[in-house]
Amino acid sequence: MADGSNLPKAAQLKILRLEDAEQQAQTLISSTVRRIGELERIIMNNPDGERGDAIREEIALLRERRDEHTDRHRSCCDVNAAIRRYLEMLPANAVLSDAKRIKARPRAGESLADAVDRIRRDIGNLVAEKFQVEQAGLPVDEIRAKARDWISRHAQTARPRITATHNEFAISFEVYDEKATVPMPDIAAIMAFLYPERLTKRIDEAIEQMPKPRLALSAEQKAKRLREIKDLLYERETEEETLISLAEEQGQTIDRRPTADPRAILGLVVDRNRARAA
Repeated sequence: MADGSNLPKAAQLKILRLEDAEQQAQTLISSTVRRIGELERIIMNNPDGERGDAIREEIALLRERRDEHTDRHRSCCDVNAAIRRYLEMLPANAVLSDAKRIKARPRAGESLADAVDRIRRDIGNLVAEKFQVEQAGLPVDEIRAKARDWISRHAQTARPRITATHNEFAISFEVYDEKATVPMPDIAAIMAFLYPERLTKRIDEAIEQMPKPRLALSAEQKAKRLREIKDLLYERETEEETLISLAEEQGQTIDRRPTADPRAILGLVVDRNRARAA
């Protein structure tokens, strides 16, 4: 899959254009370095010549352009490498198709570069929110519910073994702490069996004293919001790529982000479910 041979036509064309951009940047670096060398030799051969100052100024300008071309080449290399890694990870039988093209235009008074910057701020905000949601704590009610479930389950595991015969009567709790480095009775489980109501009350008191998280979400709420953020990120990155492509058509250069979703850059739809079913 890494060679892109199984990609739909539009995605193959995008890869070719990305590779061309990388090669063009490399060509510009080479030609600029070569021209700098030619001018430096002129200065070396005739340091006090009439054009010396102008040539030195031109060399300084060319060095700035060389650095710009180098940054551009590095950006293209990073993007292309990220896309290759993504394609290498796709299943060989993945079902691929071209995504539906969307329309994206700058807002009134915006340039294409301004529009891309705005969308990238949106992307940054979504990434930050994703991190916050992933780190979100649980609501107090859900923590209490989990505590009650824990007490109930451990009370069952701690049910004692009772021996009652004509010759012997004994009660033993044969439940051990799995995290202990040496065999040790699981005291918490035994307490859950003997005093479930009292243990529940004390645990509730301890829960009330816990520091409150800045953001509290149930497992269901967290999963739902993460799905929404994932979809929004893809939408924004698709808009970003559409604007960058539009800028290229108008002769403007806007570097892509190596961290952008390769599917958004390539305009690619990947159906992994159908791939697994094949």
